[in-house]
Amino acid sequence: MDLFELLEIAEKERKSKKPIRITCCTAAGCLSLNGQELKIALDKAVAEANLQDKITVVGVGCMGLCSEGPLVKIEPNNILYGKVNPEDAPEIIASVNGGQCKSKVIDMKHPFFSRQTPIVLENSGIIDPERIEEYITAEGYLALYRVLHEMKPVDVINTLTKSGLRGRGGAGFPTGLKWSLVAKATSNKKYVVCNADEGDPGAFMDRSVLESDPHRILEGMAIAAYALELSRVLYMLEVNIHLLLVD
Repeated sequence: MDLFELLEIAEKERKSKKPIRITCCTAAGCLSLNGQELKIALDKAVAEANLQDKITVVGVGCMGLCSEGPLVKIEPNNILYGKVNPEDAPEIIASVNGGQCKSKVIDMKHPFFSRQTPIVLENSGIIDPERIEEYITAEGYLALYRVLHEMKPVDVINTLTKSGLRGRGGAGFPTGLKWSLVAKATSNKKYVVCNADEGDPGAFMDRSVLESDPHRILEGMAIAAYALELSRVLYMLEVNIHLLLVD
């Protein structure tokens, strides 16, 4: 895939957007509070109001404030509702056209939002994790493109080392050092493994990334495969990405 194709996919996705976007949290926390049923109810309410051409309802990953879940956000109005029940769906859809909604409105200036800047989870709760096109629209796979076309494997490792990036575990092992050690190792077989095991009960750090922004993981693995010169792993990832686009 070349840069033009990536940009073309992103532009096509942007042009297909409807005027109003309703995001509904369908991550693990909200699923336990009937998040999926809420998403179904919102879709039904949109259809009953005959607003399919105006409104799109999207299931997204974690929207952050789990204590107020299930969460529903209306864009471009930037209104966030908390503790929403499936029965509230018709009111929420009606509110788009000026109707009343009794659901709890969450203050977007709440310290939880105003005092942190998401980095790993910057796309979480925003994009549909099951659509590769939405990830590409959020500049997904551009980093992989640049790495493949503008950098040598050693350049990638050096850049990673200079960045100071560390593992998210307690040891905080430097990522650049880890990759450089694997690159220097002599073996006929090397593997890129996605370690999503979490020793802390209920931590859900890795799961949150995997269920909210899975293509970020795939892109990182592809970059690692290139940096470590694992052509077979990189090829398999590229094939899977192309299959997702075709599907």
